[in-house]
Amino acid sequence: MKKNLFSKGFKQVILSFFFMFLGPTLMFQSLKNEDHPWFNIVFSISIIICIIAIIQGIRGLKNIVDSIFKKKDS
Repeated sequence: MKKNLFSKGFKQVILSFFFMFLGPTLMFQSLKNEDHPWFNIVFSISIIICIIAIIQGIRGLKNIVDSIFKKKDS
């Protein structure tokens, strides 16, 4: 197992958990205030954060799986 790749993947998964909570929270807050002038901006940012969370999670899991199952280069 490649420890550097595993730790990098683990950090990416932890970061994606942060974004997984931040994105929907911002989305919920923006949907509560639809008449506010900044609604479109906050809603767009929350969607972007949700997409970043998905991408970071997939990349992190891919790095973890690669660190476990890839053959060592000798």
